[in-house]
Amino acid sequence: MLEGSFVEKLPEQRALQKAIDAHLEYLQIGFNDGSILVSGPKVGAGGGIIVVKCDDIEKFCNDDPLVKSGVQKYRITEFKLHNCQEYLNDWFQQQCD
Repeated sequence: MLEGSFVEKLPEQRALQKAIDAHLEYLQIGFNDGSILVSGPKVGAGGGIIVVKCDDIEKFCNDDPLVKSGVQKYRITEFKLHNCQEYLNDWFQQQCD
């Protein structure tokens, strides 16, 4: 699980929106290939949460356009699945490519 947090000093609005748009395109790749389960912005704060599985989480974070543009930093929290809704079992059991 990733928790993204915006840096204190953000770029001007146009540059910020460009980085956010590129970030959303980047996440869509993960949804398309099945590596991202859910994502969304945090309520009341800049940044967001992503539940993702991949072999190189550091690379995934560093390749994110929000990180590349200096807008966001990630905190990585790895966990072992204890229990989940039945319909999520397949996603959690799949191996990373």
